[in-house]
Amino acid sequence: MACLPVPYPDELLYSVIARYGVHSGITSPKQLLDDVFQNRKIIASVAFQGHLSQISAHYQGNADLTPYKLLQGHTLFPLYSPFVHPNIAAQAKHELLTDCRHSAEVQLGKAASKVKSPHYLRYCPLCIGAQVKQYGEAFWARRWQFPGLSVCAEHGIYLIRSPVLISEVHRHQFIALSPHVLLHSNPRLTTKKVAILAAYAQQLLSLPEQRIYSLQWSCFYHQLAKQLGFVRGKRVEHNLIANLVLGYWGTHTLASFSLNINKADENNWLRCLFRKHRKSFSYLQHLVVWQACYEQQLDLAKILFEVSQLPQSHYDDVPAHIESVIVDQIRRTEWQYVVAKFGVKGARSQGFAGLYIWLYRHDKQWLMQSNQDSMRPSFAKINKVDWPCRDKKYVKQLISLINEVEIQLDSDRHTVTWLVTHASIPLSQIKHLEKLPLCKLFFEKYCESIEEYQCRRIALACIDSLKKYEQLKAWRIERIAGLSKERTRPIVSQLLGYAVKYEAS
Repeated sequence: MACLPVPYPDELLYSVIARYGVHSGITSPKQLLDDVFQNRKIIASVAFQGHLSQISAHYQGNADLTPYKLLQGHTLFPLYSPFVHPNIAAQAKHELLTDCRHSAEVQLGKAASKVKSPHYLRYCPLCIGAQVKQYGEAFWARRWQFPGLSVCAEHGIYLIRSPVLISEVHRHQFIALSPHVLLHSNPRLTTKKVAILAAYAQQLLSLPEQRIYSLQWSCFYHQLAKQLGFVRGKRVEHNLIANLVLGYWGTHTLASFSLNINKADENNWLRCLFRKHRKSFSYLQHLVVWQACYEQQLDLAKILFEVSQLPQSHYDDVPAHIESVIVDQIRRTEWQYVVAKFGVKGARSQGFAGLYIWLYRHDKQWLMQSNQDSMRPSFAKINKVDWPCRDKKYVKQLISLINEVEIQLDSDRHTVTWLVTHASIPLSQIKHLEKLPLCKLFFEKYCESIEEYQCRRIALACIDSLKKYEQLKAWRIERIAGLSKERTRPIVSQLLGYAVKYEAS
């Protein structure tokens, strides 16, 4: 059983596992996964490290390090859970706590969020000094990795981007915060408003978990608009809200959060936030609006609690006075004529919206039935992607890449992901290989198996040894190639034996 170090306050689990690798002298990422998870396929996740039951087992029943407390205190889960549907949050939590594969980044909205996560791990130089002074070593803190925010909540300075890339290429590797990843730069202070925003984001991590439904958020934002005086009847004055938020933050600051507001766009994120919630929004979108509305009186715990107590029904669902049915045969005939000519949606946009509204108020049952009977058959969508053209374009890029790297023995293993990434092809566009026969044939021919990759590493190690006039020894070649007797495949061991035997003769 691995003797994992006890997590420091606000330390990421990613950092805990990386520190264990340093303390144990483990240089192989796969060996580290073997020690901690007994599984070499675990992905190193900065935001949502899964398999928490396995990690907690290494602490042998420590009541302060249960799977749930590790989730709440050492991952970014509390930053997302209040703002997604409780059933989705519960499913993601179950997958993270148990020993199973998880898709928390997709379920909790991180992958598709308007607020993008950092591509590199970040740090605060002042915090690192305090960490070394208090604990004797530095570690990756949660507050440095907030999506959309590049500010330290403790010191109010801009975070520094480290060379540690969060990528698919090294997704099984836990990299500790050590002196060689630190860059020398002068700390730069941020504005007071952004520093307060970062402090609110950090506060959000320590609040108790709340179950909040989408309709409760809808009710809350309608009430907020009413409190601000931005509601006329049931209509929210979205332009006035946009003026308030833009006036408080400014376009430049909002752009730095990736939260630009285009008032001319009827579907900008701020309008959608104050409408009926049909999707979840990120923590930063909520905090940006709350701080602009409440300023110094913002109490996150109070807001989340009050929203959780709101009724789970939309404000528009309250029964209203029902108009008596009025049969107007002339209006009915006119509506049937325009629907036959333009369709239901087309009729409303062609100047007959007033007629529709009158019938909806006074003759709704007939209108709904008439529209149902007049529905036009839907046609299958035309395939907008020219797959043969895309296939030829991408296979040319892949051929150009393989021509460049084919003789580079020191490159990484040529997997589908590696080839696609280095050929500058979006991964999402290569998923349907059944429609890309040329690309599929290319991958079948040029993707390396584990045996082929190990043989290439052995060959490179032999070349390096011969250049240094060193005698070829099996143990030396395996060490240079980063292999071991346990991991080396049989055919590779056979090749290594031939190389050593040939050198000896």
